[in-house]
Amino acid sequence: MAEVKFCLKAFLASVLIVLAMQIHVGQLTVERHTQNWLETSPIAGYLEKVASGAVLAIRNATKSITQMTSQALGTPETQRASRLGVEFPQRSSAALKNQKSNE
Repeated sequence: MAEVKFCLKAFLASVLIVLAMQIHVGQLTVERHTQNWLETSPIAGYLEKVASGAVLAIRNATKSITQMTSQALGTPETQRASRLGVEFPQRSSAALKNQKSNE
């Protein structure tokens, strides 16, 4: 029963916050004023720099891991399937003609 009460309280609080954000102050709503402040605040610039740095770090880490793995296995990255012993069968000429006619 306590969980139901919590859910109802959270729902009511959410509704009240959403309604309060729709109040007009001047030409804009409180919601729009808040959004403008968040977009122009210095914190947003710092967060954007942190996010771009994280993306760059992940990209570089992924690239270096891929290179180390391919060097450790001694094969180029383009031959991954054949390295594992997986051979893809060649398509028959009839299948290729059928594929071209469907395009």
